[in-house]
This record gives sequence, structure tokens and C-alpha cells, in this order.
Amino acid sequence: MNADDRRRARRSAFATCIACLVAFRAATARAEGATLYPTALGGADAALQERALEVDAILREAVQDLGLDLRLEAARPSRAPRSEIDLVEAARAAWVVAPSLSRSGTRLRLRLVAVAPRSRVLLVRVQDLASKELEVRSVTMLRDLVQKGRGSEREEEPRVALEEHGTRLVPTRSDGRAVLALNAAALGGYIGFSLQRATGSDDPRLLYPLTALGAGLGFGTSMIVADEWEIGTGDAWYLSAGAWWPTFSGLLLSASYDVEAGDRYIYGLVGATSGVAAATLALSFEPASEGDALMAHSGGFFGLLLGGVTELAVRGETDSTPTLGMGYGSGAGVLLFGALATQTELGASRVLMVDLGASLGALTGAALASPALLVDDEGSRNVRDSIWLGSIAAGTVAGAALAFWLTEPATTAAPKKPGAVPERMAAVPFVAPEVTPFGETTIVAGAAGRW
Repeated sequence: MNADDRRRARRSAFATCIACLVAFRAATARAEGATLYPTALGGADAALQERALEVDAILREAVQDLGLDLRLEAARPSRAPRSEIDLVEAARAAWVVAPSLSRSGTRLRLRLVAVAPRSRVLLVRVQDLASKELEVRSVTMLRDLVQKGRGSEREEEPRVALEEHGTRLVPTRSDGRAVLALNAAALGGYIGFSLQRATGSDDPRLLYPLTALGAGLGFGTSMIVADEWEIGTGDAWYLSAGAWWPTFSGLLLSASYDVEAGDRYIYGLVGATSGVAAATLALSFEPASEGDALMAHSGGFFGLLLGGVTELAVRGETDSTPTLGMGYGSGAGVLLFGALATQTELGASRVLMVDLGASLGALTGAALASPALLVDDEGSRNVRDSIWLGSIAAGTVAGAALAFWLTEPATTAAPKKPGAVPERMAAVPFVAPEVTPFGETTIVAGAAGRW
């Protein structure tokens, strides 16, 4: 077989594959079924019944024109509309379309309800129209509903459109895309940088390409994730907390244990990988709010602070960097408060108030214990430093607890309705005759009231 024959064979195989894909797509579109219910009536006049039959005929043709396999509802005992729950249950394997027609003054009011297959979202369109517009408008309404359903079959919740000064505002998908892309690109660059440093090479001809490649891969991965799943702003910041605070923890711990400079970045890389995996696992159960993300970041920061203060207090000195305590504190803080955030529902403003209270408490503790630093006695310096550092830690915890208590939402009892009957009432005795089913008369005595 010469070169021309091979080219013709490749072209033929390529054309065959394209034809198979087109045929498969067409067969799939034809296989998509639809159940069309008869038009429900909002009145009993004969003219409206004739228009309802016209709507049935128009929608039967429109459903088939949209590539759906029409399945008429077999059970038609009446023209009473189906309940919304029944429509959702009927849409497990096929489209469901339920029209209704009523009068709105001198015009007709057409209401179409459609449910996409395997969806629990009701797509509704209502329009007032003249009799001569019935055919065109009904087809257009059905087409818009089907197109909307096909574009949002995987969405669990409908997207609410807001009208403001004539402008239609539609919430965007994955509004945390930018935050996720920024952190993913930075983390990817750090991964490339760490891999280059782990080899022991300082050649910039290898450093910059690896860093740029890692940043590009991180950015591209974030775009794919944001398109595939709904990533909110809280989710993105929660993931960033799981990425950066464990990274700092790994770097600080490697420095405290005198790990070689080239291997320290690998410790940070292990921390980042573990943190992102833990954050992703938490988000797989429930999305995170902005308050949850802020709580995770606060746990990492104050864990870093308290861990360093604790190490210095144990040593009784303030001349060295407490990398060991800071490393353990940041890792434990983000892990503890990140897990706690999934079990609580705190708003971002309240978390910020607690952070402010903790910060002011730390400053207050340092101020109250500062006279201990004024004593010029080398023999008791370590004790005095430990007291000052312990006061900072105690002030941080006390300030956070006080702010959390002060920002507790107030609970008020529901006001009683005016004229409501009190729950406690005196019993009212009564005696009344009662006729049994057998024709006998008996006397019934008792008491009625509310307690």
C-alpha cells in the first residue's frame, strides 16, 4: 500500500467515525421521550374547550419538532391538573409537559409546566395572549422551556433571575472561580518550585519553566473543576485554607528539625497535598460558606500564634523563633477549626468579630503583664517572660470567648396573636341527650375546656 492509499484509508476511517458519532447523536436525541398531558381547563365554556383541543394538537406537533418521542398520557379520566409532585415523579425517564388554559379578561392565559428527565425542577411559563396568537406563542413557550431544561438538567436548584431597573441579572455558575484559579495557580507554581529545589539544582533555566508549568497546570485544573462542579466563594477560600496553612506547617516543622534546605519544600508539598485532600473530602459532604472558610483561616492563624507563644513560654525566652510550636499550631489549628466549621453555621461577620475579640484579648493580656518585663533581674527573666507569654495566650482565648458570647444571636419569643384564646381555661360542665344508632336516647355528661 503506497502513501496515497494510506491517506485515503485514514480519511475513510475518519469519515466513518464522524458519521457514526452523528448517527449516535441523532439516535440519542430521538430516544429522548416526552409525556404530554391534556390541557387543563380553567373554565367550563365551550369556546375554551375548543381552544384547549387546539393547544393539544399544537403541542403534539411541537414536541415532535423538538426531537422528542411523544408519549401521550394514557389515563385521562378528567382535565383536572396534576399535582407538582406527580409531575416530578413522572419525569424520572422522560420529559413531562402539562399545559393549562384559562381566561384572563378578554384574553387567554396559557400556562406550561415542564420537567426535564431526572430533574426535580419545575420549569414554568405563563403568558396572556389573544386567540390568533395561540399557535405561535405556545410553540415558542414550549421551545424555551425545553431549551432551558436541556441546559440545566444537572442543576439541583433553579437559578433565580432578578429584575433591577429593567436589567436581567442571572447568578453566574461557580462564583468562586477567580479565587480558586488564583490559589490553584500559586499552589501549582509552588509545586514546580519545590520539585526543582528538591533536585538540588539552582539553574534558573530549569527553575522558571517548572514554576510556570506548575502555575499553568494549576490554573487549567481550576477552570476544569469550576466548570464541572459548582464552586462557591466559600468553597474556594476553604480549599485555600486547606492548601496554605498545612504548607506553612510543613515548612516550619522542617526548619525546626534541621531538615536540609532542598528537602524542606517537600515537607510543605506533603502538607499542601494532605490539606487539599482533607478540604476536598469535607466539601464532598456539604458546601462551605464564607463563614466556614474564614473560620478555617482563623484557626490556622491563631493556631500559629498560640503555638509559637506556647513554645516560647515553655522555653522561658523570647530570643529565638518558635518554628516548632508555630508549625504544630498552624497545622492543628486549621485541622481543628476546619472540621469544626463543617458542624457549625457561623456567619462571616460573627467570625470576624470573634477574631477581633481574640486579637484585642491578646493585646490586653500583653499590656496587663507588661510590668513584669520592667524588673531588671536576670535570675527571674525566664519566669517573667513565661508569665508575659502566658498572659497573651490567656487573653487571646478569653477575648475570643467573650466576643463569641456577645455576638450570640438574640432569641425572642413569638408574639401572641391579638385576641388569641389563652391555653388555660376553666372547664365548662355540660349535660346533653344523645341518640344512639339503635334509636335509644342516652344522657351524656362531661366537661369541655382547654388547659
